[in-house]
Amino acid sequence: METILTLTYIAFSWIIFKVFKIPINKWTLTTDILGGAIMLAIIFMGMAYYHPGSKTARSYYITTAVMPLVRGKVTEIAVEANEPVKRGDLLFKIDPTKFKGIVDDLTAQLKYAEKRLVDVKELRQVAGGSKFDIDDYTKEVGSLKGQLETAQFNLDSCTVHAPANGYVTQIRVRPGQMAVALPIMPVLTFVNTDSIMFIAGFAQEPLSNIKPGQHAEVTFPALPGRIFQAEIEKVLPAMAEGEIVIERRLYSFSKELPKGLVPVMVKITEDMSAYNLPLGTDGVVATYSDVPIWGELSLIRKILMRMESWRNFVHFH
Repeated sequence: METILTLTYIAFSWIIFKVFKIPINKWTLTTDILGGAIMLAIIFMGMAYYHPGSKTARSYYITTAVMPLVRGKVTEIAVEANEPVKRGDLLFKIDPTKFKGIVDDLTAQLKYAEKRLVDVKELRQVAGGSKFDIDDYTKEVGSLKGQLETAQFNLDSCTVHAPANGYVTQIRVRPGQMAVALPIMPVLTFVNTDSIMFIAGFAQEPLSNIKPGQHAEVTFPALPGRIFQAEIEKVLPAMAEGEIVIERRLYSFSKELPKGLVPVMVKITEDMSAYNLPLGTDGVVATYSDVPIWGELSLIRKILMRMESWRNFVHFH
C-alpha cells in the first residue's frame, strides 16, 4: 500500500508540473521531493498507528481426525468427499458381528446370574441359605453389568457419526478394508465448518488502537475489485512466541525473543456463501479507529484498500 501511495504522489506531481508548466530546477524539485517525503511520512505513520493494515490474514478451521474406537472391517462408507453433512449423520460402519455376539453372550449370562441371585435370596428366607452365596451372585451380577456396558459401547462404536456440522475432505478407507483404533491411522479427515475463523496478524505497535467491535474491511486476492465489510471480533490473548513448553531441559528464550504478529479475529459481516472461497484463503485486512484528527486518515486507508483490491487483477503467473 505504501508503494501505491508513493507512486500516486509521483503521478500527481508530474501532472502538476506539466499542467501548470512549473519550471524544473533545484528549488522546485527540492520542494516537491522534501514536501512529499514529509507529507507521506506523516500519512504513513498515522495510518500505521491509527488505521493499521495486515497482509497476513487467512481463514482458519479445525479438522478432526476421525478414527473408530474398535477394530473391524469397514462395511459401508455413507458419505461423499467434500459433501456437507450435519452433526450426527452417519459417516461409516464397521462389521458388528463379533461385538453383537459378545453383547448377546453377556446378556444371557446376566439374565442367568440375576435369576440365580433371586433364587438364592428366596432360599435364604425359606431354608436359611448362606449369605456368602448372595454376595457372590451380587458381585457377579455387577461385574456382568459392567462388562455388558463396555460391550454395548463397542457395538455402538461400529457406527461412526459426524462430530459436528462440516464435511469429510479425505476418505482413506473403502468397504472391505480394516479400520483400527490408532491415532496415527485416521480413517477420515473431517472439517468442522462451525469452527471457521478469519484471523489477521497485526504488528504490535498499533495494538492499543485495535479493539473489539471496531470497523474493518477485508479484500481477497481471489476476488479482485471487491471490498467486504467486517469488524474486529477479538484480539487473541496469547502469542505462540511467548509459549514455554515444559521439558526436562532448562528454559531457553532464544526462540521466543523474535518479534511476532498479534493474532486478531475478524468477523466478516457480509454474506460470503455465494463466492465459494476455499478455507485457508489469504486476505488483506484494514481496521479504522475514530480518534480525533487522525481519524480523517481512514479515508486514505480505504482508498488504498480499494486500489489494493483492483491491483489483484494485474497478477500473472
